[in-house]
Amino acid sequence: MLEPYAPPPLQQVDRFSGWSVHALYQRRTPIRLTADEYSKLSATRAENWDQERADWHANLPFVRTTQAQAILDAMGALVSSNRQAVDEAKPALLIDGRAGFGKSAVMKEGLYEFHRLHEATRIPEPRSRARAIDVVHISMRSATNERGLAERLRDFLELPPVGKTEREITKRVLDTIFECGVKIIAIDELHFLGQSLAAGRRMSNYIKDLLNGTPCTFIFGGNDVLASPVFSADRGRPDAAGEQFLSLIEPHAMQPFTIATRSDEWVMTLMALEENIRLTRSQRGDLFWTCADVMWAMTGGRWRALSRLLNRVCVKAIETGQERITPGLFSGLPIDLLAGSDASKYLATLGDGSWTSLPKDI
Repeated sequence: MLEPYAPPPLQQVDRFSGWSVHALYQRRTPIRLTADEYSKLSATRAENWDQERADWHANLPFVRTTQAQAILDAMGALVSSNRQAVDEAKPALLIDGRAGFGKSAVMKEGLYEFHRLHEATRIPEPRSRARAIDVVHISMRSATNERGLAERLRDFLELPPVGKTEREITKRVLDTIFECGVKIIAIDELHFLGQSLAAGRRMSNYIKDLLNGTPCTFIFGGNDVLASPVFSADRGRPDAAGEQFLSLIEPHAMQPFTIATRSDEWVMTLMALEENIRLTRSQRGDLFWTCADVMWAMTGGRWRALSRLLNRVCVKAIETGQERITPGLFSGLPIDLLAGSDASKYLATLGDGSWTSLPKDI
């Protein structure tokens, strides 16, 4: 029976209360319907299912590729092993790479998993104790300075806006981290620390002090962070503060899918995605076989471009009544500017035999 669908509640994920609800929310998997079954639904039920599958296609389940799983395993291992004394420097993890490669998606998957595990096994605290907060997750913004970062940490922890100086705000944040038992602090968009060389070096030193002054494991994500002038301006070497920061970092480079070796990673990912498509006339292989090359041509193997393109083509398949993904359905769909740098080359040679995204052993 087709149960009524209610969209997930919107949450302010820059606050722990909202982030936690979002992380713990369990979406149901939409049922599959054939074209005949869909045609027999009432108008209300059909509209309800259309809304559910539209939300689903826009937020398909995370695919644990070999690369993503390796980084998730590294995150778990680091959290488990970071048991040094508070006054000892603790290693941190950096997911580094270009925009659109899936760094933030991997980071959030690991944080959600960690939070769900600890929430399920947590022993309720006495009311007199501070509430438990195991994960802090924030993103830097353009021109963020030390005070700005302290304020973002304060806001996620939902502290009142007390303190006038960066030092006062940071002290309150650190006290709360200890009181609430924070175990992971994740900072995304770390590349914004390098907006200017001087400011970037001050910021890297500030973050290093946070690493040294808390019991937490830090996880960072950013676009080509290690290539920033903050760490390479002095004849390719960081200054003393930057060098100390880098000495604590365990880097993991996030790469796009590749067809150079014609491995099966791309097709296996498309197979996983195809399993979650809810179109009434879908056939096995539509995505990972028939449309693999056109999807590669339009995305260049970038995760963000792939997920957005798949969402748009599903919308088009439903709106046109085709209810099936075919190569021709991609015509006219937009390509983001980053993926577009490669798309013109691949689209111009699509199907001429000079390349394919399919693996060698087929």
